[in-house]
Amino acid sequence: MNKSELVEQLDSVLTSGNRKLLTDSGQISHDKAMKKAKEEYKKYQAITLSPVERAYMETIKDAGKSAKKGVRK
Repeated sequence: MNKSELVEQLDSVLTSGNRKLLTDSGQISHDKAMKKAKEEYKKYQAITLSPVERAYMETIKDAGKSAKKGVRK
């Protein structure tokens, strides 16, 4: 099997689920993709964090805000 036959075989496997294949590099920039990924991950974290993890994340967020203001405890 040569490279073109492998590409055809892979395309047929991927399209068997009635999905379109990406034929070019797409139109979404890397920055937009990273921003979207981070937003979706934050949503996922919000529903999967334990109460202890939530409290820790709030502490980290508060510490970051205090550091930006220059406030020390």
